[in-house]
Amino acid sequence: MNWFYSLDGQQCGPVSDSQLDDLLRLGKITPNTLLWREGMADWQPLSQARPSAPSSSGGQPGTVCVECGRTFPPDELVQLNRSWVCAACKPTFLQRLAEGAAVPSKAGMWRMGKRLVTCSEATLPDRCVKCNSPANGFRLKRVLYWQHPAYYLLLLCNLLILLIVVLIVRKKAILHVGLCEKHRAKRKRGLIIGWSSVVIGVGLLISGAVFSSGWTALLGGIVLVAGGITGAVMATIITPTKITKENVWVSGVHQDFLAQLPEWHGP
Repeated sequence: MNWFYSLDGQQCGPVSDSQLDDLLRLGKITPNTLLWREGMADWQPLSQARPSAPSSSGGQPGTVCVECGRTFPPDELVQLNRSWVCAACKPTFLQRLAEGAAVPSKAGMWRMGKRLVTCSEATLPDRCVKCNSPANGFRLKRVLYWQHPAYYLLLLCNLLILLIVVLIVRKKAILHVGLCEKHRAKRKRGLIIGWSSVVIGVGLLISGAVFSSGWTALLGGIVLVAGGITGAVMATIITPTKITKENVWVSGVHQDFLAQLPEWHGP
């Protein structure tokens, strides 16, 4: 039986039942991936079209080993200290625990709803965090900052006070995230749009002030704000929602990427 599946908005296939099972085990597709074959009236999620397809615990197509970062079927992993480890990496991981050594950079990755939970300096799996396509070894270093939203109430007092307090209390985390060529190009376009808008907008504002042209200044303000927001949205990869001394929570990660990770059971 030949199947077609949807990946990144494109139709792929045909593939056989066994090939489809292999894609599922490797994490290239998930139970939510849409399938179609001859005789079906419409596309359906894999979990409905093939309810007997193999799956991992928790409905995940595969789980990432915290040591080597590769994805494995659930029966090839063991859970140690809230982390999944493959058989080959088990001795190394146990040695780390016995010695009280720091966890490796690829260790400690979980999913919590639509958020990724990990630790600072973590190197994420070799998948694009935006679409779960292969990243082919590319990693983008992201320096993230976060402070509790309650501090923004200081804006009611004074902007300068808010800035000073934020610089003191904000928490920092560094993640190395994978990106495919498509999303690398999108990020680059966003940076170009954002910085071009700043240059053009400031130039128009200055021109408006020099020539006493309110319309020129207004246009500069619109270009500066609209272009800056558009560029920032396009260039943003992940957004921190919480950072502590031990972990960082981020949003903006594709659901298929999250499906590879074990569920977070921490506080």
